[in-house]
Amino acid sequence: MDSLQRDRFELLSAYIDGEVTAAERYQVQELLSEDPNMQRLYTRLMKLRQGLQQLPVPTRETTAPETAEQVFSKIDRRRSRKAFIWGGAAVAALFVSAVSGVFSGGGRSLLPQLAQSPQPEVTSEPLMISANQPVIEIPKTAVPDSERLRPSSNER
Repeated sequence: MDSLQRDRFELLSAYIDGEVTAAERYQVQELLSEDPNMQRLYTRLMKLRQGLQQLPVPTRETTAPETAEQVFSKIDRRRSRKAFIWGGAAVAALFVSAVSGVFSGGGRSLLPQLAQSPQPEVTSEPLMISANQPVIEIPKTAVPDSERLRPSSNER
């Protein structure tokens, strides 16, 4: 479809809808009286318009608030169903863990345990403190000969 045909189609469509100026209306009427292609197009567009006007308009069975309420109730049902499923899964997991604990071999638990270090034995031996007489002999330090011969600072 070239631009001239497209312009004529749009002009004719606007004419049928009553959206043209007086000058455009005169132009379309002249085209309809002279051009057989334009006449056929006009006839087809009018049949299409009448067919569209005769289509039944569906009536609303529910109002907008009722529809919104139905949507939200459906969402709530889905949420509660998911919560029920998760709750059931948790109960099943608890049951499986309890059963596996009862039937585990040798009375050993499958739960991890912390390592325990052995506690040293505490003997009740009294603590002895001796201030004047030590329990162990404390060796005396050796004094070099040079220090023994040197007079002390008090003697000078």
